[in-house]
Amino acid sequence: MNEQGKQVHRVVTFLDRSQVDYLDKLGKDALFSTGVKFPRTRVISALIDLLRKANVSGEGLRTDQDLEERLLRRLTSGTPEAKRLASELMEASQHAPAPRIRG
Repeated sequence: MNEQGKQVHRVVTFLDRSQVDYLDKLGKDALFSTGVKFPRTRVISALIDLLRKANVSGEGLRTDQDLEERLLRRLTSGTPEAKRLASELMEASQHAPAPRIRG
């Protein structure tokens, strides 16, 4: 169980060096700017939640690029649905549980 009481599962993934470096940079930026520890797992989890909230499906996907393009189209479309999603994401982030502060 995690902090929010949800059952969590371990997932093993393989990333290239630049992807790992980017995840580490996000975490370090968060730590040094806010004092909040932001591990790789939280970044990946947040990305999955974003895909779900954006209602991105796997139907017809063949490549990583297909998924990237689909998500970008969804988020940059300027449609009322995209604006609603952006608003929901902003609201959800304001009501998120307090992060762990490194002390």
